[in-house]
Amino acid sequence: MRKVIVMTAILALTACGQESNDKIQRAKAASESTVVQAPVAQWALEITEGQRATITDTTGRLLDNGFTPYIFEIAGVQHFLIGPFASEAQALEAQAKMKLKPKLDGIETNVIELPAAN
Repeated sequence: MRKVIVMTAILALTACGQESNDKIQRAKAASESTVVQAPVAQWALEITEGQRATITDTTGRLLDNGFTPYIFEIAGVQHFLIGPFASEAQALEAQAKMKLKPKLDGIETNVIELPAAN
């Protein structure tokens, strides 16, 4: 968002005839120096529920209780996950919250570390 504002300011300065290279360079430097890396999400909850329910039934139950599942492929194998979470502690907290929901009885999960993105 900030880059859009800075670029708009640069265009406005140029359009008004104030083509000061110094101002343009300062605006570019400000936008480049404020780039922040988001934390890499490395943890997830893997749904390990048996064959009792279909994925669609389980997905519906999870969504109704505030958890968004997704399918993620790891080494050619598809995994049914909830997350991702930035830390193992956050994943464990979500797992504990799931256990407190009576409508999610029978859905078992394991905390797993996701492979680093290449």
